[in-house]
Amino acid sequence: MSPDSPMTMVLPEQQVRERVHRLVPELWGTLADLVRHRSVAANPDPPLAVTAQTIAELFQRAGLSSARVETITHGDRTSAPLVLADEVAHAGVTTVLLYGHYDVQPADITQWTTKPFEPIEKMDEHHDMRLYGRGAADDKSGVVMHLGAIKALRGDRGQIPLNIKLVLEGEEESGTSVLEQHLAANPDDPRFKADLVIIADTGNVERGAPTLTETLRGIIAADVVVETLSTKVHSGMYGGPVPDAFMALVQILASLQDPKTGDVAIPGLTQYDHTWPTVSEATYRRDAGVLPATSLIGSGTIAKLLYGKPSINVVGLSGLPLVSGAQNVLCPKAKAKISMRLAPNQDPDEAYALLESHIMSAAPWGLKPSVKRTASGSGFIASTTGEHSRVIERALLEAYHASTVAKAGQGGSIPLVSAFQAANPEADIVLWGCEEPVAHAHGADESVSQSELEHMTLAEALLLQSVMSPIPIQSS
Repeated sequence: MSPDSPMTMVLPEQQVRERVHRLVPELWGTLADLVRHRSVAANPDPPLAVTAQTIAELFQRAGLSSARVETITHGDRTSAPLVLADEVAHAGVTTVLLYGHYDVQPADITQWTTKPFEPIEKMDEHHDMRLYGRGAADDKSGVVMHLGAIKALRGDRGQIPLNIKLVLEGEEESGTSVLEQHLAANPDDPRFKADLVIIADTGNVERGAPTLTETLRGIIAADVVVETLSTKVHSGMYGGPVPDAFMALVQILASLQDPKTGDVAIPGLTQYDHTWPTVSEATYRRDAGVLPATSLIGSGTIAKLLYGKPSINVVGLSGLPLVSGAQNVLCPKAKAKISMRLAPNQDPDEAYALLESHIMSAAPWGLKPSVKRTASGSGFIASTTGEHSRVIERALLEAYHASTVAKAGQGGSIPLVSAFQAANPEADIVLWGCEEPVAHAHGADESVSQSELEHMTLAEALLLQSVMSPIPIQSS
């Protein structure tokens, strides 16, 4: 077969490994270029469409000629630009869907030692190069992983003997993904049907430790508003008989956790047990940056607290001015945004009903706060007996030259995963990626390891190779 033939043979494993290794400098540069895009979900500059088009062109040049930018409308909302592709090799071969997201969290530049959107390289103590910048890990590394795996398998030849679907969204970090809502309501949409779904948006329990994510927690977000006065009034003249809205809100918020154990104190919420790897307290404290004088809270193992039990915190407050603008007035209206992580098997609608009921009953002095759900998403529990389970693990083991694969949980939430699972009940769902504790996803000085990017790109390429048709496919 000539080098220019449109036929594609299954490549030997060593050849895939060498191709990925040769691609690393190019992929590293591509990732740095993507980090420069300020694709913050809430306030992009320039607009997200610019980033989406840049990524679509990268995949077009990699051989996915169908890559394009689209939006999806659900109800009265239109999604951020999506990068979609549907590359059909043959009706009889495996269909793989590759998912990631290019939007990123905001970055408070005052907390960074580097500039968030100006990528910079630094060698770490393990002599591993790291790229620093917002989105370097979460989740532009996942986008580049998919790109690298496709480029490694295609090389300079023709079509890969797989049907490949690409789904890269621009609002995963917003908490209210239109794509997730659309797919939940339209599970038969053919654009999102596949035999194998690979989601590159998690990572390893530690750098160099190959990991599959088997559980995700769900999420509920709600705004709670307490009103007691029509306007601000002088606290000396009127303080005493009338309740201060902020003080009332504080009592409600304090009721959400058990004062002794720190467990979520909302009756009826579920818990989930799983054989997660042990999380040592020392490692957890180091990775989370827990201050020495701070005691850990909650009952149960750290793994159970992180992956199998609900947690709750306040992520936003309004009602009082900053300390620098403090006034001697009663607060007439106070608002809190509450985020509650849910056990992987918890129904979000039931959890919201329990949260709302608890807040109403905890309100002091006969007050009637308003509670409004602003986001929700189901958790995820992976099947461990799927058709591709063995080759998924083998790809990781071979990529890392490892003897075991960690089967971990994630305390975070990716609601779209459960929507993919519902739409593809017979498919295997793979959750993995380049993120690991040192990456500080969502935090200051986010970074990604070059060795992790190479190993995970290789793992994905080996997995795709293992499910490719063994028979060359003639391009049409």
